[in-house]
Amino acid sequence: MDQNSQTIVDFNSEEVSSQQEAKMSKNQLKKQRKREKWLSIKHERRRHIKENRKHRLAEMREMGVAVGPTRKSLKSNTMKNSSCKIRVVLDLSLDEYMAEKDVNSLACQLQHSYSANRRAENPMQLYLCGLGGKTKQRLDDIGDYNGWDIHKETRDYEQLFPKESLIYLSSESTNVLTTLSEDKVYIIGGLVDHNRHKGLCHKIAEERGIFHAQLPIAEYLDMKSRKVLAVNHVFSILLRYTETNDWRSALLSEMPQRKQAHLKGENTGDGTSQTNNTASLKTSDLQSNMSTEDDCNNKPDCVETCESPDLKSDLCTTDNATLHHELLASNKETIIENQENCEQQFPITNELNTIASCCEKDNTKDVYHISNKEMQEDNVQLETTSV
Repeated sequence: MDQNSQTIVDFNSEEVSSQQEAKMSKNQLKKQRKREKWLSIKHERRRHIKENRKHRLAEMREMGVAVGPTRKSLKSNTMKNSSCKIRVVLDLSLDEYMAEKDVNSLACQLQHSYSANRRAENPMQLYLCGLGGKTKQRLDDIGDYNGWDIHKETRDYEQLFPKESLIYLSSESTNVLTTLSEDKVYIIGGLVDHNRHKGLCHKIAEERGIFHAQLPIAEYLDMKSRKVLAVNHVFSILLRYTETNDWRSALLSEMPQRKQAHLKGENTGDGTSQTNNTASLKTSDLQSNMSTEDDCNNKPDCVETCESPDLKSDLCTTDNATLHHELLASNKETIIENQENCEQQFPITNELNTIASCCEKDNTKDVYHISNKEMQEDNVQLETTSV
């Protein structure tokens, strides 16, 4: 009897599921099946990731490379034992403004924030307030979430702290945060909305009569984009400030590269920031520019603009200028030689662009595979090398 009833229940559930799928659009159905497929391999995928991570850490330890603190060393590194008593609240009461994928992104940002705080020498006092709904369901899917060293609260932050101690962080605020105090509670809005609800946190603070402020980004950095940051980036900036007591270094070190931020007043003549003060430079570019500056410092005949990437032969010493012309001449001869080879292989009517297009049609692996873009890149590389 029980088996028959179970069969009926299973049949009914399958029928309901098929009816729901029939009501879905093709795009929704595709997303659902993609998610189901991902969930089916999630645990196996995580197991492989953990195993690979263990192997990498073991290899790095054998090579003598520092791999950061171990779990054992972090056991005593808790909020209770921390000398930092700065309180930070992540407001998780904004579920209604987010889609499911945004909630997943928020959960990922919460993980990054907790990880940064857990690995800090003196963690801040971190609170999750208004925890419930879709965000809590997503966090419940994380296996070790319940073991986090964090204050989890279903209550609102106004029920936990005096209203006069609250400061809601918002990029739209006209007030600027100058320092962090143990007497205050700093609120970060747990929202991922891709600008669909612009100014929402500022509006909430205004309606509830809570003091609001923004990070001192404009006072220290120039950026080509808006000052809106993800939850984990705001938290990391606050955490770094508690360690350094310096907004300049905290902002520059934790600002995401996509913001293309650099310190105020540190621009070169062509509008690009200097090497050691830019948050968006790649490591290779940084090393290249630093070596260029060292060369210029050792050569008194170099002019001050030698750090610019668009170098001309008359900007440095006579030796560099000669080498510069020799390299350009050599490169020009190579281009002419390739052009002659291509002319023997293919009939062409135009100059360099036609040569490049006809050479790319050849399927062999000879030297004829050249393009206008590659030649230009070679020229730039040779000009940079000559300096």
